[in-house]
Parts: sequence; C-alpha cells; structure tokens
Amino acid sequence: MDGDVVVGDGGNVTVYERPDSSRFALDKRGVGREWSADTPIFGRARFDARDLADGRWPGSRSKPETPDTAAHPVSRARRRGGRFKAGS
Repeated sequence: MDGDVVVGDGGNVTVYERPDSSRFALDKRGVGREWSADTPIFGRARFDARDLADGRWPGSRSKPETPDTAAHPVSRARRRGGRFKAGS
C-alpha cells in the first residue's frame, strides 16, 4: 500500500490508485473496499488511513499488512459527572 497514490475524496472515504491503475477506498478506520475507476471523486482527500488498513477485504488486491497500533494508541473515554443541567 505504500506505493499507492491518493486520488481524492470519495465521500467519507479516501480513494487510492495502485501502480496497476486499479483503485480502492479506505474509511477513517482503515476499512477498505475496491473502487471502480468510473466512480466520482469529489476533490482533495481529507485523511489518509493507509497506516490503519490491513489490506484484507473482499476482492482486495492490496498487499496485506499488519497495522501499526503503536502509532495510534487507543484510549478509553471516560464520562465525568452526570447529565447536563439546564440553567435557571
């Protein structure tokens, strides 16, 4: 996936082009799918999720890789206090 080029925004996904001119798209979590060359591109990409992707999805021709979880540590969110209180 390192040699793939960012093509643009496909609507909540970033579209990439492989060296063989085939395309795939990744969402912000790195979940991928193949992308047809005639599907519209809406402009510049908003994110690059290749470091989160493993290259494994139905029909994928991308080289499977292990995501680098150390680069993106997952922390738990903690809710403090109760509900919002309406002002008087």
